[in-house]
Amino acid sequence: MLKKPSKKIFWLTLILASFLVGLALSVVIFNRQQRDLENYFEVTFIDPRQAIVFWKTEKESIGYVKYGSNKNDLSQTATQTSDVPSTVHAVVLNDLPLESFYISLHTDADSPFLLPEIKQITFDSSLIE
Repeated sequence: MLKKPSKKIFWLTLILASFLVGLALSVVIFNRQQRDLENYFEVTFIDPRQAIVFWKTEKESIGYVKYGSNKNDLSQTATQTSDVPSTVHAVVLNDLPLESFYISLHTDADSPFLLPEIKQITFDSSLIE
């Protein structure tokens, strides 16, 4: 004969499940709020293989960009051009692939719960004067 689970196990399981759902929901809400703070983002190409990434954050920090030719491999990193913490960040990217590349924006003040958004960037020759 099978034993019926006790009320204690039921309540512990319910509390644990509620905690995990609450934690996941908090991370989702936190990430949405952080992305809303990226109120300015722009990529300006110097030439097809070099670009400058500009963005603005709410807190003064040092910004950096992770980038690569594959969405799942952002193995290259470039730090902002100034060593002074700021709310406006400018990062120069060199040796870019001609077809397109992927970037994610970061700062040294980012929370470990922040899941960065990955953006695909494509060179548009009509934008170069």
